[in-house]
Amino acid sequence: MEKRNAPVQEQIDRIRKALEGHAARGLSLNELTRALGDFEIPPRTLSRRLQELADKGEVLIEGVTKGARYRLKPETADPHAVVLSPAGAKIEGLLAVPADQRLAVGYNRALLDAYRPNDTFYLTAADRKKLAEIGRSPVSGAKPAGTYARNILNRLLVDLSWNSSRLEGNTYSLLDTQRLIAFGKVAAGKSLQDAQMILNHKNAIEFLVTATEPQTFNRYTILNLHALLAEGLLGNRRLHLLDLAHPRSRRSC
Repeated sequence: MEKRNAPVQEQIDRIRKALEGHAARGLSLNELTRALGDFEIPPRTLSRRLQELADKGEVLIEGVTKGARYRLKPETADPHAVVLSPAGAKIEGLLAVPADQRLAVGYNRALLDAYRPNDTFYLTAADRKKLAEIGRSPVSGAKPAGTYARNILNRLLVDLSWNSSRLEGNTYSLLDTQRLIAFGKVAAGKSLQDAQMILNHKNAIEFLVTATEPQTFNRYTILNLHALLAEGLLGNRRLHLLDLAHPRSRRSC
């Protein structure tokens, strides 16, 4: 075992080397100690060195106390990644801690009672302005509601139809859903009711997105949505494969 009072720079170099290859999950303090092998660093010294590296921006600390994990900061950031503020990074670290290791905290009732909709704000004016700018549609000029949805309709039909149906207990996979919507191919071993449910969601989405005029949620819209979502799923009506493949051109029974 190497001596405990090694030079500071050597300790830091050993810590960096031990953390390499663990960028995804990082290491806990115990895991890092084992990764150091025969190079012994006292626990308090190790914690101090890690904090020094974190202060320099070289190490990320996620979590608190015994649940904390340490990992090297990536050298190149993903251009599409969300850049967090120090406060946001701290919150992200807290959320990374397993639920059973988090410190139990009650609600701040006074904060909730003091809130008045459209009168008081939890966010500052600067933060609200920044979020509004980030959320503004890239399409120039005022466009009808659903403009962006129409631009991504093909992806929306599959993803939203699958997720919405999955919430109702549908057993189709995402790939099965894509094949059904794109090619009218019913998945083997799956119930026809599951296929009908997915196609109903697809038709409901198209009803909302492809209308020539912006949809308003009135009695007409709600009744039509209910009709589209319930089609073929009520009672004991027989489902036909031809109907499933072409839901908009059903044969008369």
